[in-house]
Amino acid sequence: MNTELQPRRATALLGGAFAALFALAACGGSDSPEGAVENFLDNGVEDVFNAVAEGDFDGAADAADEYFCAADVAAIKGLGAAFEGMSPEEIEEAMAASGEDLSLPEDWSYEIGEVTEDGDTATVEVEMSEEGAVTNQSFDVVKEAGAWKICGYMSA
Repeated sequence: MNTELQPRRATALLGGAFAALFALAACGGSDSPEGAVENFLDNGVEDVFNAVAEGDFDGAADAADEYFCAADVAAIKGLGAAFEGMSPEEIEEAMAASGEDLSLPEDWSYEIGEVTEDGDTATVEVEMSEEGAVTNQSFDVVKEAGAWKICGYMSA
């Protein structure tokens, strides 16, 4: 593998994944689609977010397992493969080059909006506020092993 391209590829993957994790910031094994989103936002987002920021994709996958479907957990683990063989300095460089602020904002909140459920799939609309900026996000949620989990976000 061209070692010069490896940090760039890792940087691109990290930037997208990091933005996705914060925007996603929702879900958890729950008995309802909106409960899954609330569970992740209230209980899991910090652990997943911080593990990614530290380049600990195995830790992020472990933390995400309760909240994300199996395919998304596997995608998080796959991101870690992009860093295999890189020195700590190269990893730090790739993370810095991602252009993402690798910290969880202190001033953020969310409000659950409309939920559209169709059998074992659902979409949960969430209005998120981060330091005064408001964005709307749709989260696809699926019932997996009897619990609702976010799915398709990391593998999209």
